[in-house]
Amino acid sequence: MSLAEQKEALAYLATLQSGVVTDALVRLGLEGWMDYVLPMEPGGRLAGPAVTVKYAPRRGIGASKENLYSIIRRCKPGDVLVIEALGTDCWILGENVAHAALYQELAGIVLDGRVRDAAEIREMELPVFCRGASVRPHAPFMELVDYNVPINCAGAQVHPGDIIVGDADGIVVVPASKLPEVMVQVRDIAALELEQEEAIAQGKSLEVIGEILRRKKIKV
Repeated sequence: MSLAEQKEALAYLATLQSGVVTDALVRLGLEGWMDYVLPMEPGGRLAGPAVTVKYAPRRGIGASKENLYSIIRRCKPGDVLVIEALGTDCWILGENVAHAALYQELAGIVLDGRVRDAAEIREMELPVFCRGASVRPHAPFMELVDYNVPINCAGAQVHPGDIIVGDADGIVVVPASKLPEVMVQVRDIAALELEQEEAIAQGKSLEVIGEILRRKKIKV
């Protein structure tokens, strides 16, 4: 898939419900959904390639030379910062990091930890997906250990460049190598979703609706 085709695919994915992408993954026998990671602002949506960051329990023998600010500076506009934080109840970032991502024109931030400055983050034009807010600092317990490596974020394996799609329901991960195949299924399922909505609105028979449901499960 060319860069132009990927850009078109991302623009289309950003308009869809994440459930359509989930259904496409299921058709292809793939898995890629995160647990308990939701947008701070309920209307938050994103679609973009992942730049991954890995946190781990602190060892106390020297921190990484990198930090979230330096990593964000290396990101391209439209990237999604995805942070593995082991489901911690500590905050990993706050308003300042979120603003750095906003000014770098990232598509959003996803982490399986918590944030501080929740009120300010909710008002920003940057989608932030996480496990909620916290006042507990991470510094005594966790540290950044690597970036742009495969990570496990909220139960989903994420590789650098994988496509991240998020909305009010949560986050779905599309392996970059499978994006062309997934898009074929996504477009078919999206059309069937519209057909199903019309059938329900028009009071069509349960048999008609059932046939649409059957077709939604069939790989094209």
